[in-house]
Amino acid sequence: MDPEPDIPWERFAAFVRLHTHDVRNGLNCLELESSLLQELVADEEGLACVARVRDQVRALGAQMRELSALVQNPKPSMAPLAARDLFLIWKEQQASLPHPLAAQWVDELGAEEVNVDTGMMASAFRALLGNAAIFSHPGTTTASARRDGDEVIFELREPKTDALDPSAWGGALATTRRGGYGLGLWSARRLLAANHARIEQRYVASEGALVTRIFLPVCK
Repeated sequence: MDPEPDIPWERFAAFVRLHTHDVRNGLNCLELESSLLQELVADEEGLACVARVRDQVRALGAQMRELSALVQNPKPSMAPLAARDLFLIWKEQQASLPHPLAAQWVDELGAEEVNVDTGMMASAFRALLGNAAIFSHPGTTTASARRDGDEVIFELREPKTDALDPSAWGGALATTRRGGYGLGLWSARRLLAANHARIEQRYVASEGALVTRIFLPVCK
């Protein structure tokens, strides 16, 4: 039996980009056909059925776009930004989640600035909030930001009922959750690294909490 192929990630990403492009072309055709069908159907039940089909086609197209974007190598376009504005961008991400996370937001920042790609940081923050919402436990999740020396720290503190070992998290395609692909945290780590940020995750047994911290250097 031949061994499993050792494929460079760049080739895999190119394959995903081409495949999703082809699939989206097919979905676009279905979208056009369903649009025509909507003009031809007269009864309310049929129109409702066509509307559901169109919604599903659009959702599948969005999933394919997201998958393609996740596997591509990040190429940041960085610019100075007030750390407090970045905190507000993080806060805004919860509203776009399918199931928004209820959290307490604590801003302890001053006039610090960080050099980041705003879109990439927003995507990384959204991935962290999304995981927190999916795997939420009873209690209050706290999101905070503060300065510590030459760094700004963005912290997410999630209550957990059982002990966790986050040291093995973040591997691509490593998931057992239905509907998940193991790319969220992995992609977030890559986006953060591209922005010269580092991320730490640890379980604090004395608090029963998972603590995620993102460290960004302050502009000088």
